[in-house]
Amino acid sequence: MEIKVLCDCGTKFKFDVEPVNGRMPAPVFCPACSADATAKANAFIQSAAPAAPVDPVGAPTNPPVPPAMAPSRLRINLNRPAAPETATEPAAEAPIIPPMRPAPPARAAKGKHPVVKVLGTLLTVALVIFGAWRVGSKWAKRVNLVAQVASAIGEGSVEAGESEGAKNLWYDDCAALFIKHPDHRAVAAACTDFWKTQLHKNLSVSETLEPSESAGEYELIAAHNGYVRIIGTHDWPVAQHEALAKHLSQKFGTMVFEWRSESFADTYHFAVYDQGTRKFHAQMEIKMTKDDADEIVTTEGDDFAIANGYKPGPKGFKEFNVLDADKITQRLGLKIWDEKEEVEQKGLFLKESGPAR
Repeated sequence: MEIKVLCDCGTKFKFDVEPVNGRMPAPVFCPACSADATAKANAFIQSAAPAAPVDPVGAPTNPPVPPAMAPSRLRINLNRPAAPETATEPAAEAPIIPPMRPAPPARAAKGKHPVVKVLGTLLTVALVIFGAWRVGSKWAKRVNLVAQVASAIGEGSVEAGESEGAKNLWYDDCAALFIKHPDHRAVAAACTDFWKTQLHKNLSVSETLEPSESAGEYELIAAHNGYVRIIGTHDWPVAQHEALAKHLSQKFGTMVFEWRSESFADTYHFAVYDQGTRKFHAQMEIKMTKDDADEIVTTEGDDFAIANGYKPGPKGFKEFNVLDADKITQRLGLKIWDEKEEVEQKGLFLKESGPAR
């Protein structure tokens, strides 16, 4: 069977082959550009399959069977202008091209010029740096705070020598109260009364100590070295948190430390209550501006802090930080760091349970 193919490169060629099951028995390639022309040859075979001829009487006749060809080679003739045929000179036979020639490798995608790659990388880095700058210099200030903390650590704690960090106020992503009282059940009863009379809500008390995981849940830990702890989530409203600290300090005529910390930006609230009076309060918040984020430290009762060991630096109380607050708690008798990890804590679990009736 004579196969005629028009390659995508514009070259026309033809060859004789015996199809197998209506398809090429082997791949075939363009003699000009070496492109794979097997699919085009198969399409030609399908379109050129002749119907069985019919004689004048209507009886079908068998088409002539083309001579068998060697399976190892295909004869391909370029479709060039034919020379005039003569009776004495037969047509020249076209060159024979091996059919099983491996397909040419696919062209790889054109890579970018190295300079373009470098410029793209630099642009990406510049965008990341610009985005970080837009958020502000908060992280640079974090490094400065770490340096301040390291310096404060080097000065040593007020009681027990060198420290590796906060000894009492190491709680973060939560809100906590430290109440100087030996009986955690009495503290729980005072909390129940506070929720009912001031918040107009019920507060259920469970005997099993469980961690607080949601707003309205509180972990009340039995006294250690004379201090009971109440631990809630960071969602504990600030006003409610501070009001309870004042209430417990006044009810028991004792000292209460209020602590709240958010670890991502290192913001904190710290206060000392004694006999129902707030003696000292400090907080650090992040103030966002258009192009920056500033740490704003505000304090009340600075004389109390100085009387209990705080030494202001060149910037005064604007440099007051977590370790400074922790040192004040140590001077005032809070000692949590010697608690044994292998000893199971005891306490109660408090949970808001709806409006009080």
